[in-house]
Amino acid sequence: QEAKGKVLIIVPSHVLLYQFAQVFPDFQRVGMGFNNDIDYGAAGFVAVSDSVHLLSNVSFSHIFVDEAHHPLPYDCPDASRMYYFSATHQVYPDFEYGMAQAVTDGVLCDYDVAIPITTNDGDQMDCLASMLSNYAEQFRRVLAYCSSISEAHKFQQTVLQHGFVAWHMNANTP
Repeated sequence: QEAKGKVLIIVPSHVLLYQFAQVFPDFQRVGMGFNNDIDYGAAGFVAVSDSVHLLSNVSFSHIFVDEAHHPLPYDCPDASRMYYFSATHQVYPDFEYGMAQAVTDGVLCDYDVAIPITTNDGDQMDCLASMLSNYAEQFRRVLAYCSSISEAHKFQQTVLQHGFVAWHMNANTP
């Protein structure tokens, strides 16, 4: 369904700003270095939460809030229709689209989650890399979350030593 009037998409981070901007290339970006030349006459906007107050004087017909489990930003504009998207809503949703249905529809691909259990004996990263080596035929791709950039670098080096191709990504990765 096509919106009648101006549309705003609110996202919490610059990573999501760029992702949504790729999907909606004609939308005006707001935040993260795009605040100097805002075209307030644009039909659509993608704005980082911290900069959405710059649009408080614009009237919107539809606002889509991504990661809506976070509070709405200060001085958030109003709209005749508000849509809140979150995987962790604390209220009963108007609409649910579960992962199983998304896999069935071909929107997502099926995957398995492996949760390794390690002990405090020895190097935990080496233990995880060894587990990946021992069960390599069960994994096509592996995504590992680390608690810091330096930990991600260390884990990358560890799995490289075990013969895997590996790289790390963080908020500064283009």
